Amino acid sequence: MLSFAEGEVTRLRREFKLVMEETEALALCARVSRELGGHAPQPTRIVSVYFDRPGCPLALRALRSPEDCLKVRTKEYQPDVGAGGVERVVLEVKRERHGLTQKRRVWVPRSELGRVLRGGARLLPLITGGSLLPVLAVTYQRHVYQASHAWRVTVDRDIGYHQIAPELAMSQLALTAERLGPPSAVERRVVVEVKHLGHELPDWLASLHPGGAPAYSKFAEGMTRVHAFVVDGVARG
Repeated sequence: MLSFAEGEVTRLRREFKLVMEETEALALCARVSRELGGHAPQPTRIVSVYFDRPGCPLALRALRSPEDCLKVRTKEYQPDVGAGGVERVVLEVKRERHGLTQKRRVWVPRSELGRVLRGGARLLPLITGGSLLPVLAVTYQRHVYQASHAWRVTVDRDIGYHQIAPELAMSQLALTAERLGPPSAVERRVVVEVKHLGHELPDWLASLHPGGAPAYSKFAEGMTRVHAFVVDGVARG
């Protein structure tokens, strides 16, 4: 088992999401970059796999009550800074409740992923039981803007939603967009996430908060678009 991932703004935070057209997102990125002294981050390619139990109770909950839900997923990064030559994934349990997000994250060598999901990691007790199955893969390109431990802005483009076979999700080989093949559905808009610790958020950034607008969830959106997943006769993303 490898060490936990990054700091407090990842483990416990408030967050809101914005869904933008490319021109609007470029203007926001330019503003954030100026605030960070002209810093232009390099992109990272991310492959995420969401897991659920038989009957998809986690997906049902994400669709019915996005403000109060639980997600279990893996992420793989290209490039993976700090991997040290080890093919690894970060396993996350993400709890969202009324604007507060809490994560438990642990880096796992890819060769150990199956054992961990079967309950071998006490660090993530919420996933024990051995009945989790991969239900959705999501690929995207992310730019991260951060100059303080107190807030972070991530910008996700080229979002693709894929069906995922268990043997591919649990393979000993790193999971890449190329191995997944063409997506079943794509998101042509840009998804911006503002993650912060509360009062430290700058006023100009806080003013972007969409208020009562429905949150964008890659999990809910992907289940709706790839699997035609519906709740009470309504598809929600």
